[in-house]
Amino acid sequence: MRTVHFLTIGQAPRPDVVPEVLDFLGEAASRVAPREAGALDGLTLSEVEAAAPGDGEMPLVSRLRGGEEVVVGESFLEERMGRLVEAVPTGDLAAILCTGPFAGVAERPWLVKAGAAFDAALAEACPPGARVGMLIPEPRQEADARRRVPSGCRPLVASWSPYAEPGGVRGIAEGFREADVIGLNCLGYTGALAREVEAATGKPVVLARRELARTLARRLD
Repeated sequence: MRTVHFLTIGQAPRPDVVPEVLDFLGEAASRVAPREAGALDGLTLSEVEAAAPGDGEMPLVSRLRGGEEVVVGESFLEERMGRLVEAVPTGDLAAILCTGPFAGVAERPWLVKAGAAFDAALAEACPPGARVGMLIPEPRQEADARRRVPSGCRPLVASWSPYAEPGGVRGIAEGFREADVIGLNCLGYTGALAREVEAATGKPVVLARRELARTLARRLD
């Protein structure tokens, strides 16, 4: 049995994310003792709102324990996520439940960054010159989304928050009909959404939480 710390950029626990990540682990989940912590744990809504992204700063989207959607600045979350990572006991694994780059959080053999796992899977899925659909939760992430599309491929970017009211996703999926591959670039996007997009477009979908689980499974071996 291996303890795995699931580190959200919002508040823990994340019943909307962690159970499905464990499902994607398959048999390996039987060897996982999950623990959860959040970068916004202990903060009030007003304190979180005060950490809104500044001009030119990439916003990151998550939710609080009560389900409220929040948009917080990358630098604020990166600093707090660094503290969570530093607190992981020796011998345990950890996974960052966000596809943000978190370049300021040092790489470690026992740390899985969902962003890196997603980028690697997207690059593997894209043939040269592919048209790549990228769904992001916040329009101000578009520049980052375009940067992450493999070199030589053409990005098609749309935004839809996983914490929004249901509906409208089919229209977004239809906008990706010209894509060759579609990336769902947020840990909030679910397996059910991936199946809906696949059904609407007939195209392969790279789902961030599934790729996080695949990478984590390799670390468990």
